[in-house]
Amino acid sequence: MRSLYICFISIALSGCSWLFHDHATDYLDAKAHPPIKVPSEYGPTPKPMLVIPDAEQPFVASEEIVVPRPEPLVVEEEQQVASLSQVQNTTIDPQLLKDGNGTPILRLGVAFPRAWSALGEALKAADIKVTDLNRSIGTYYIEVPGVASQEEPGFWSWLFGESEVEPISREVKLNRARSGVYVAIHNDSETLAEEAEANALLEKISKNIK
Repeated sequence: MRSLYICFISIALSGCSWLFHDHATDYLDAKAHPPIKVPSEYGPTPKPMLVIPDAEQPFVASEEIVVPRPEPLVVEEEQQVASLSQVQNTTIDPQLLKDGNGTPILRLGVAFPRAWSALGEALKAADIKVTDLNRSIGTYYIEVPGVASQEEPGFWSWLFGESEVEPISREVKLNRARSGVYVAIHNDSETLAEEAEANALLEKISKNIK
């Protein structure tokens, strides 16, 4: 009895097409019949509602189709080299200014890519240590010498002549504008550096910009 039950379940799971005829594919064997003609005394012959249009003739090109080829990459490389050369030859013209709030700023009269590159080279030439950078937000993270403590040095510092000064972190930020790129010195992302310190750093950077 158990074997018969298992056999029945297997047949049920595999489908019952052998018990019941599947009409899903009957249309493949259907034959075309002429339209129904209604005798004139019963009214006009109805027009077919779902008319299958005649298949159109396949497209045949009268002429040979020529697929355009892309331009050689050498042309694109030459154009890129030419544009880069034009950018590098642009005069930066650094100018030390103050904004409307009296904040010291350095104006570079070039586009952002050229200003970003020139500023990085100027920081290196000025021996200013760059600890990190983020081009997407236009920021160089730098370290500058800290101010020595005014407190009396300890015994060991006096004995060995050591006076350690911890470096301090600053941010050199570039801001795009219509008239060029403006550089400012920040203590952090929200605080500007003091005027005297910003002036000294910007002047040092300006002297090393080429």
